[in-house]
Amino acid sequence: MEFKLRQPLQVMNKEAGEYQTQESVVVSFTGKKGLKTLKGLQDVIFKTLQSTAGKNTSVTKTEQKDVTVDDMLSMLEMTGSSEEVFDKVMGALMAFGTVGTNKLTEQLQNEMDIDDLDDLYQEVLRNFLLPRITQKVNNLSK
Repeated sequence: MEFKLRQPLQVMNKEAGEYQTQESVVVSFTGKKGLKTLKGLQDVIFKTLQSTAGKNTSVTKTEQKDVTVDDMLSMLEMTGSSEEVFDKVMGALMAFGTVGTNKLTEQLQNEMDIDDLDDLYQEVLRNFLLPRITQKVNNLSK
């Protein structure tokens, strides 16, 4: 997945020996390590959602509809554990995210615009984590 930044970052290109402007972050969870990381992040999200399950009992069985990725994102933000999920996702991006030829280090994350950082977090959730979780939740409710 390639994520376009609103505010480009200045990143050291080691081959050229100078700073270059980078306008995107590339995220790629590959191999066994990538799958293991995604499964771990999904577990964190499941536990977060499970901790809030049962609190909303106003929906009857006949009123239930399939949950969408956007619904799941909204629910996740309202659990009170969004900081923990954010930290885990951003930690994973240090291993699987790149800016130019460099890894997306904590220092680069700290230099990113707050809106870019939040949008990147949400895009990782939308593209890699929430589709499968949403599918499992919808299958469980049938």
